[in-house]
Formats: sequence, structure tokens, C-alpha cells
Amino acid sequence: MSINRPARAFSVSTTDLSLTAHAGAVLIRAAAHAVGLGSAIAAQLHLKKRARGLSEAEFILAMAEAVALGAECLDDLAIARADHAQEELRGFAVPAPQTAGSFLKRFSLGHIRQLDKALRAVHLRAFMLLGVSTGDVVTLDFDSTYIRSYSSRRQGADPTWTKRYTLHPLLCFVSGFGTCLHAKLRRGKAATSRGIVPFVLECLRRIPRGTGVRARFDSGFYSSELFADLEERGVTYLCGVPLKSRLTSVIARIPDACWMPCVDKEEGEVSEFGYRMAHEEIFRRYVVKRIPVGVGEQMEIESAGYHHWVLVTNDHITDAATLESEHRHKAQVESGMRELKENFGLDVLRKHGFMANWAWLLIVVTALNLARWTQLLGSLDPEDMRAKRLRYRYLNVPALLAHTGRRLVLRLQRSYPLMGGFIAALTRLQSLPAPAG
Repeated sequence: MSINRPARAFSVSTTDLSLTAHAGAVLIRAAAHAVGLGSAIAAQLHLKKRARGLSEAEFILAMAEAVALGAECLDDLAIARADHAQEELRGFAVPAPQTAGSFLKRFSLGHIRQLDKALRAVHLRAFMLLGVSTGDVVTLDFDSTYIRSYSSRRQGADPTWTKRYTLHPLLCFVSGFGTCLHAKLRRGKAATSRGIVPFVLECLRRIPRGTGVRARFDSGFYSSELFADLEERGVTYLCGVPLKSRLTSVIARIPDACWMPCVDKEEGEVSEFGYRMAHEEIFRRYVVKRIPVGVGEQMEIESAGYHHWVLVTNDHITDAATLESEHRHKAQVESGMRELKENFGLDVLRKHGFMANWAWLLIVVTALNLARWTQLLGSLDPEDMRAKRLRYRYLNVPALLAHTGRRLVLRLQRSYPLMGGFIAALTRLQSLPAPAG
């Protein structure tokens, strides 16, 4: 039996009631307050010369909140700006798209450094709330990604192998938390490893003192300068190694008896050897994984019938199979970059000025971190780090803002199935100790 009954007829009208489609914005703001985002920006960023309008902290808080809720560009701020219920709860309005664009255009390198300093204090505060303390170990994943720009008119946009004009930022993610610890914008033509040593130093300053650090890199960052710097700072690293003929010849001489199975893969074997770069006298520990070439695949004489993947490390305690598995799970950083592009609008940088794009990059990264901290500190599905799921379940919730005496009451629909989790998360976030100062 087929049912072809049309939907019921309806009409559209307007109301003066204070309605919001994003009741979960209160969770985002509670997380921002808990990590001290507004106070840190107010203390460090001095961009405006006049006190009129929104402050620097209000600009960035409003934009980051809008992006966390689903805005992907400045034009989307007009929708967030129209939510007067959230404006009343927030205490200030979301800037108009043109006003926000003018704000970003005023950023200089000095202002970027000021904002970076504020975000460093915020991350240190967040680590404290997440229970990271002296003696703990934090794993950092470093990578870079190409972000397209619409034309060569954008400052720093260069044509690359992607066949588009792009910019090429460095990114660092905290494994396990899914937060983006740091981001630095570069020209599109910048090599993968360009500026990685000072970038790593900036990242380490955002980690609590006394906390151990394990850093993971792919083969694009393979550099003796980087390794020497990390060894001097006491950082344990695992870095992919590009395969070259000299290295391949060493691998070919490893006896079959020295290979052991991978710890969490059905196929593949792991071994290790000492090796030094041609221009150095330092021998380092190298770990290699091999997988037999499949039937019909192209074979090479040097590979002896195997595919090889190699990493270098200064960890001389952990066994080779465990190190190979740990470095392979660095691929989770790809999920973080995909989140930024697919769910936070970072698939393109639209501003003409390089510093404006850099400022917008930091705001988008802050939006992702607010979503993560809301999940982690509010215990909202902390194992599932997808923003799409968080928005659908806890952020994009319709509600009515009512006035009772001098109080504001956010009325959610009685049939909302996740009411208990929503209230519990809000209670947890609001009960966190306020940041000092």
C-alpha cells in the first residue's frame, strides 16, 4: 500500500517572543568562561584605539561562538546577530559581517603575537582543568595543510601542486583531547618544515611545566636541526623518514630473524637499526615496518618484495612494535584538520590581507577548542569529538527566553530527550573554579 497524502497546509507568521535555535550556546560560553578566554584576551590584545562599540574580547568571543555553533564565514554572522535571545544572555551583540571584517583588517603581526599570548594562557588554564599536572605525559601531533584561497590577490596565496592558490599553515593538535594547541599561517609556497623549530618551541610554552611531551611528525619534517633541538629540550619524538636509496640498502641487510609482528595489525613486521645521516656523526634509533607486496602490485629491486615505512626516534626504552603503532596513530591529526575544514569553515581563507587571514585562523581554531572543552569539561560524549554530533545533540536546541522578575529563564522543550545531559553539563561547567584575576 502506498501513501501519497500531502503534508498539512500551513502558513507562516512572525512573533515577538524571544526564541533561539541555539540554546546550547550557554554551554559554549560557560566553557569559555571556565578557561578564562575573555579575560585573557582583554588583558593581552590591544587593537582598538577607542572605547566605542565592542571590545577586542567581545569581538573574538562572539565570532568564535558563532563558528562553534556552525557559522563558516563572516556573512554567517548576520544570522547569529539576529538571535536577540542569545544577545540578551551574552550581554552584547554579535558584530555585523562588515564590522567584523574591518576588525580583522586592523590586525598586525604585533596583534597576532598578543592574541597568541592570550591563547597560551587559556591553554595552560584548560590543561589544569583537564587534570594535566606534573609528571603526566602529553602527546603532540604536528602537521601542515593547504588551505585554498580564491585568487592570487590574497596576500601570501601562491599556486601549489593542488592547482589552486593556497596558504599553508602549521598546526599542532593534542592527542587524546582533540584540541588544536597552536596554529601559524604561512605562505602557500612554504616548504612543509619551514619554521617548524620555533613553532615547536611556541607549542611547548603552552604545556604545563613538569609535563612530559611526546611529539609526532610525518616525513615532511625530517630534519637533523629539529631532532637536535628536541633532544636538547628533553622532548621525545617520533618522526617519519623519507625513503632514500642509502636507507633502503641498510634495511635490505636486516636478517629475517630480526623482524617481529606488528602489535595491532593483522599484517606487517617491524624491526629496528642504528643509522646516521650522511652529514652527521650522531647515530639515532630507526624503526622500520614492512608489508609484502601484493599480487599484481609493482615491485622494485631495492624493496626486495616489500613496502617499507620508517620512523626515527630518541625513545630507547619502548619496543619497536609499540613505537610503530604509536606513530601510526598520528594519523588522528588528519581528523582534526578535516574537522576544521568540514565543520568550521576552514576549507578556504577569504580575506585579502595576510594578517586578517591569520587572525581568522586563530578564531576558527579557538572555536574548535571551545567545542572540545565543552565536551571534555562538561562530559558530553567526550569519546566522540565530531562537532556535527555535538551541535545536533546539545547546541542546536530550540528554546524560549522568558523574563521572571529580574531573572532570565531559558525554557527548553519538555520533550527534549537529552535534557538530563544538557543540565548536568551546564552545572559542571558553571561549577568550575573561576580563573584567577
